[in-house]
Amino acid sequence: MRTWLLSLFALVVPLGCAVPPNFPSQAELYDEPRDYNRFAVFSHGREVIGGRVDAGGVLGLDVNLGRYTDPDDHALRGHVYGRLVDARVEGNRVHGLASSLPFDLAIAREDHAVTARGLVYGRDVEVALSDDRARVVLGRCELHLGRRGEVYVGRRRCFGRWYPEQVELQVGRGFASWSDAERLSALSLMLFLD
Repeated sequence: MRTWLLSLFALVVPLGCAVPPNFPSQAELYDEPRDYNRFAVFSHGREVIGGRVDAGGVLGLDVNLGRYTDPDDHALRGHVYGRLVDARVEGNRVHGLASSLPFDLAIAREDHAVTARGLVYGRDVEVALSDDRARVVLGRCELHLGRRGEVYVGRRRCFGRWYPEQVELQVGRGFASWSDAERLSALSLMLFLD
C-alpha cells in the first residue's frame, strides 16, 4: 500500500507543478505599459513623482491639484507634496501662494517654445518647453532634456554639479486642454521636489 501511495504521489506532484507552454512571463504579468495621460518624472527608470492628468486637474499620491475655469474664478488650487496651493490665473500671468510663499509666473510664447518665468515657493523658476526640448531652472538646479518619443530625456545639474542618472519628464496628454499658463504653472509646482 505504501509503495502504491508513493507511486501515485510521484505521478501527481509533477503534474500540479507543470507550467503550460504559453504561460506569460513575469514581465508580461507585472509590467504595465506606460500611461501617457500621466505627468511623471522618472530617474533610472524608477518613478519618482507622478499623477494622472485630465481636464479637471492632476491627481496622484502626492498631488491633488484642481483646475478651476469659471469666468469669475479661474485658478489652480489644491495640494502638491503636502503644500497648499492657491493661485489665480489671469491671462498669461498666474499668481498667489504656494506653501504660504509667493507664487508668481509670467508665461509667453517665443521661438517655437512656451516659457514661464517668475517665483515658485518664493524661488526663481524658468521653464521652457518646445516640441523637441525642455529646459527647467528651479532655484539652483537645472534640467536639460531632449525629446524622445512621448518623453523628454536628459540630465540634472544642481549647484554646478551634473548628476549621472538619466532623468525623464513625461508631460501628460491631459494637459492638452489646459492653457499655457495653467500647464506651465502646474509643471513648475510639481517639478520642485525639495
